[in-house]
Amino acid sequence: MKFLKVLVNSLLTGLFFSSLVALLVFDLNINLSFHILPYLQLSLYLIIVYGLAVALVGIIAFFTVQFFAGRSFKIAAVSPSFLILGFTLVNILAFFSMKQNFQHFASLFSPEVHTQLNGQLVTLAFMAVLGLLVIISGLGDRKRIVFYVLYFVLFGLGMTYVVNLRAQFPEPPKSETLAALSPIPVDKRLTIIGMEGLSFDLLITFITEGNLPNFNFLIENGSWGTLKNFTPNEMLVLDTSFNTGKLPSQHRRLSSWQYSYLNLKQTYEVVPRYLFFKQLTRIGLLTEQEAPPPKYVKDIWDIFRANGTPFLERGWTQSPGPQAITPEAETLFNRTYEDLRFDSNEVFLKVKQALCSDIMLESAVAEAREQAQPQLLSFLLPGLNRAKSYFYKYNFPELFGEIDQEELTRYSTVIARYYQYYDEIIGKYLASRKDNELLVVYSPHGVDVLPVWKRISEWIFGDVEVSGYHENAPDGVIFFLGRDIAPDRNITEMHLIDVTPTLLHYLGLPVGKDMDGVVNSAVFADEFKSEPVLYISSYEEHDIRR
Repeated sequence: MKFLKVLVNSLLTGLFFSSLVALLVFDLNINLSFHILPYLQLSLYLIIVYGLAVALVGIIAFFTVQFFAGRSFKIAAVSPSFLILGFTLVNILAFFSMKQNFQHFASLFSPEVHTQLNGQLVTLAFMAVLGLLVIISGLGDRKRIVFYVLYFVLFGLGMTYVVNLRAQFPEPPKSETLAALSPIPVDKRLTIIGMEGLSFDLLITFITEGNLPNFNFLIENGSWGTLKNFTPNEMLVLDTSFNTGKLPSQHRRLSSWQYSYLNLKQTYEVVPRYLFFKQLTRIGLLTEQEAPPPKYVKDIWDIFRANGTPFLERGWTQSPGPQAITPEAETLFNRTYEDLRFDSNEVFLKVKQALCSDIMLESAVAEAREQAQPQLLSFLLPGLNRAKSYFYKYNFPELFGEIDQEELTRYSTVIARYYQYYDEIIGKYLASRKDNELLVVYSPHGVDVLPVWKRISEWIFGDVEVSGYHENAPDGVIFFLGRDIAPDRNITEMHLIDVTPTLLHYLGLPVGKDMDGVVNSAVFADEFKSEPVLYISSYEEHDIRR
């Protein structure tokens, strides 16, 4: 009978924790309108995981404490003291989990939403402190029922308040055209080459060794530096921010995936971190499917299209999936990795697929460029990032314990040779560059060595071969080379969201005042800096009409 009473109280505590996890899910999904029924449904369904986990801990803790206390504890079917203690402890756990998630996903939240989230945290902190005070004040006090009643009244008010704060999140803004703009002639050319995964930790080393002459040419004759970004570090989010000059809180493209929990109709774009939420996919409770979100704001390519400026773009969202390797790609791969062309290691075959995909993509872009002769060109190669995720450890073996020496010798130059392939691409576009052409080479993020705790997580839940990642937003790189660009200049404080405003200014087009990024004039030569920056309130409020 006592066990059932402990179980009931533990389940109630688990239900409270599940409701806080559900609230966190809705907090992160800023594009969702909040309705109480889906929130309650998710709270109840999460009991299957988080509620039962908390209940199990509560049961074990109760009987463990009772055992070491050497006496039997009385407990009511619904015990105020048990619930207050349990609610307080899970409240503290939820507080720190929510705080960590709000920091990681900070770029998703507008100043108004940040204020509401802080209100939630302050309220949860108050409830936790109140619980501790009630527990201490009620010890040995015959009138502790007063404290219990006070706690549960304030607890109910507090939960109502934090849920109501989520209900007050602003809806996605609806664009309304207020004015028209005439097209602005663009007499310059622009080539943007994205190479996902470039980072200066290896780039400088390979340049110093004399293996990357074209990257070295960019440094000596142009402006260059680190490219700061943000978390969440998903490529769809970064690519949209790069092309709009806006953080996710404005462009609201949060993920290329949608998640659904069991048979609930509600889907989510973002799931919490630090609570093993995404791991629920492994036990069938959470389903994920690729679902690119709609566009809420105009990007730089929409602006060029409306302006009538001819361009060719092959961005991240247009990158083709796995495809048959062409003979030309096979030949270039064999030349790049001549001694490894017969390597049948499954992990190295991923590098082969990545490099061949890059080769075929660049070849298709070059062919389309030759036919269309666009004024503006942009494409992104994702292969290096994939190679680094599996082979980064061979460039930093001292951080990974013992690595087989034969394996280290075999694969130690895999990444270096991938950089050399990218260097050849840059050489190709340097050779064909026009006098009025600006060349931009960038990576939206760098790569970090996988930390020990993450290696353990991958060993348990994921891919044991992974040794590099970019979840914590390591700096990317950016190079500018052109007639109006300052030579041999290391630029600082260049952010991913600064690129679009800077390029719009360079091309003579107005910059939206609503963009989070700014024009980084440090990249320009002194003669060009005198050019005034043209501004409009927003491209969402202005149509370019030809």
